[in-house]
Amino acid sequence: MRLEVDVRSAAPRRTVWEVLTHWERQPEWMLDAKEVHVLTPERTGEGVTIRCPTNLFGLTVQDVMRVTRWEDEQVLEVTHLGKIITGTGAFELSDDGEGTLIHWWEEIDPPLGALGEWGASTFVLPIIRRIFTRSLGNLAALAEQESAARA
Repeated sequence: MRLEVDVRSAAPRRTVWEVLTHWERQPEWMLDAKEVHVLTPERTGEGVTIRCPTNLFGLTVQDVMRVTRWEDEQVLEVTHLGKIITGTGAFELSDDGEGTLIHWWEEIDPPLGALGEWGASTFVLPIIRRIFTRSLGNLAALAEQESAARA
């Protein structure tokens, strides 16, 4: 199941990146994240591993992610390593002339094979798309606040 969402922020790409990669602040903008714990000594670059207790339709699941691609101020890609949430996702940032385009995609492997894929794309995907869109809007707004505070 693939999901893609785009939002624009008036903040410069550097500020969006700083807010995005400040791991413990993610619950400030990501609606389904309860908290974030960095599990590795490294906090930047490939190999960083985090655990995020995540609200999944009223249940808390442990979403463990490892950074598999890190291009400063451009790409943050993770692999989901949990028992329930598996797959790959990324945030891709680009300049759009007026700020930053934030592109978030997830390629999640639903359980139960074809039946799980059908159920996820029919019932779950529209809900998750709304959550992701609102979360990205929150990220954009938080980055804009940070940018304005620095001006």
